[in-house]
Amino acid sequence: MGASFVFGIGCLMLPAIAYFVINQEWEFTIPLVGMVYRPWRLFLVVCGMPSLVCGLALLRFPESPKFVFMQGKKDEAIATIQWMHKLNTSGKEAKLQIVSIIDETEAQQTKARRKEAGATKGFVALMKLMWNQTAPLFMTPYLNKTTIVCVLQFGIYLTSNGMYMFFPYIVNRIAEIKMDRTTACNAVRFIPEELAAVNVTEVLECDAQSQKLDISTYEHSFILELMYALGFAVIGLVINAVGKLPILVFVFVSCGVSGILMVYIDVPALVIWLYLILLTCGFCISVVNAATIDLFPTNLRAMAVCISLMCGRAGSVVGANMVGLLLDSNCELTFWISGASLIGCGVLSFFIPNIYKRTITEPRVSVSSR
Repeated sequence: MGASFVFGIGCLMLPAIAYFVINQEWEFTIPLVGMVYRPWRLFLVVCGMPSLVCGLALLRFPESPKFVFMQGKKDEAIATIQWMHKLNTSGKEAKLQIVSIIDETEAQQTKARRKEAGATKGFVALMKLMWNQTAPLFMTPYLNKTTIVCVLQFGIYLTSNGMYMFFPYIVNRIAEIKMDRTTACNAVRFIPEELAAVNVTEVLECDAQSQKLDISTYEHSFILELMYALGFAVIGLVINAVGKLPILVFVFVSCGVSGILMVYIDVPALVIWLYLILLTCGFCISVVNAATIDLFPTNLRAMAVCISLMCGRAGSVVGANMVGLLLDSNCELTFWISGASLIGCGVLSFFIPNIYKRTITEPRVSVSSR
């Protein structure tokens, strides 16, 4: 949850960066590729720079001590633990003395699997290793758990990313028409009188030349990111006290109802706030990840989280394409699908095993020190 809070703080900068980068009117053509370079392309480059810097910074960090220990590199694992201790204590304490790391059940099993996979070289070994890590998730007793978390992540990303792709466009449309009474879908379909008699080609050319967004679009984007930052902080504080299930049900149902109400509410300001609430379903991503970690033993947790997030990313692709296809032709259905899927996820949350407390007991790798 702490990482999610930091992520939310970072996202607060995006609306300000977008305002200064996107709201420009310059453009130039790159003849070699036949591309018109506009401010929104520069915005993508600016957004990608932090990831590039972080990726390069990770090259200076050591591998996880548990991972290298599973590979039989005990000395490297001990050195990494000592480096972490020195970093955490700012070098003020004496060097952490570690005699050995004790092999226990899970570590021994993992080493045996890696040794067996290493006996076969090349592509076959890689496929075998992937099978050993993935197949157990789709067998008893983990199949139902894997299915539930994958469906939940798919539903969350379907709305949080799929609907977010069109958030600036819809909010900008509502701000541009300046009507006292209009639903979100009426704003999307609205065509000004001066453009009603113009042919479609000229309208498209006009839209392509329009680079600027209404200032309220950036303001509401900032509010959304602020809601995420504060929301993650609150969830991190209360999740151990109230449990994961109440948080999941509350967020899923409130966001789902907000999405459905957007079809009928005709007060523009309220419509935008309902849209903001709908997009906060992303709070559940971290909560579902936390539940996933509790559902699986250590040797399967990482793969379970990866597969569930892969299903979530698939939901993003499906959601973005669904909204793109339906927004103009059947706008109301778009919000109905989004809202109903979130309410369905809220119901499905009741079927997550051990959602209130962690009951899995498992052997751990212990460190013997003196």
